[in-house]
Amino acid sequence: MNRYQVFLFSLCPATFVIGNLISYWTEELQVDKDNWVNTWFIKQGWFWTSLIGWWCVVRYGGFGRYGTWKKTLARYAVLTIWWYLFTQSVWSGIAPIMDLVFMLSGGRCNFDIFDPSEPGSWKLNEKYHDTATRRQKSLTKLYRVLKQVANDPSSSLTNIVSQLEGWLVEGTTQLLDTDITPAQVNEYIDDFLHTWQKINSSYICRSLGGYWTGGHDPSGHIFLITLMCMFLLGELQVVGRRAWRKLSSSRPYLKILRIHLIKIFTTGGILNFLRNPFFTRELLMECFIFPPFTCVKELAIISAVTLKFIIWDNPVIILTSLVVMWWSSFLLTTLAFHTISEQISGLICAYIVAGLVYWKLK
Repeated sequence: MNRYQVFLFSLCPATFVIGNLISYWTEELQVDKDNWVNTWFIKQGWFWTSLIGWWCVVRYGGFGRYGTWKKTLARYAVLTIWWYLFTQSVWSGIAPIMDLVFMLSGGRCNFDIFDPSEPGSWKLNEKYHDTATRRQKSLTKLYRVLKQVANDPSSSLTNIVSQLEGWLVEGTTQLLDTDITPAQVNEYIDDFLHTWQKINSSYICRSLGGYWTGGHDPSGHIFLITLMCMFLLGELQVVGRRAWRKLSSSRPYLKILRIHLIKIFTTGGILNFLRNPFFTRELLMECFIFPPFTCVKELAIISAVTLKFIIWDNPVIILTSLVVMWWSSFLLTTLAFHTISEQISGLICAYIVAGLVYWKLK
């Protein structure tokens, strides 16, 4: 095993250890799960990883006469199938592996919306999702589902739906029916939805407005990020030499960049005025009209040249940036989310396949 492979196989486990050591000595970190990085990148992580990984294969000759795309495709297919089996429902009615583990260990979808410890207050249960924003969104989902299935106008469910509507739309702080307690509402909704539909995946649970509780929940973030890092860094072994060789020959780009930056800083209005302090119509144009247009033009050229240099000529820069993003998200997950055992199970499940795929790769 060479030094790069040592780095490849030790990156995620070492980050796991470091993150948990940091979390042990610091206060609990509060992180918004719905931040833009998590929403647009981590949750769509396999798409971005696939896009950048395969673009590097294309740009660094992977499809040439002596290309390695067939072997890359085989490794990618194995990792993709494993990712899908572990985190996604293969077909309707079959839960992904991570959700099967959760339910077999005693977990279930819960609908305890209101805090049963304070019957008269009708406060939302703080355990009903982990942020106020998520509670409100989930309560809205739950209301829509219940409204859709509450067809019998005489049923207790219809009464609950109308009162939830008052809670959501009118902003009331207490349900109208004083004879029913928060615990009874929670129990009625929970029993009804579990009878109405089989809830055997986290996706179905979230779509109904519920939340996972109990059970062992393998960290999907740790699992996915480990697979993504292993794929990108693993394939970098194949195209790495060509990528670094191409990147090291960047003098033409730096020369062009220098020329256009000099033009920006040597066409300013003040500088033109100092060169020719006599006020004329031509000087007015050179001081106040031409410089902004010149600046915009040069910045556009610099942007175009830089995008070509990064995206077309050296996509390894994007690949490296993506790995850094995934690594930082992995570290953040160890600091703020899941128990240590759930993080370990997510890491091990990723390494079961990714480790075997890249162990013998030269």
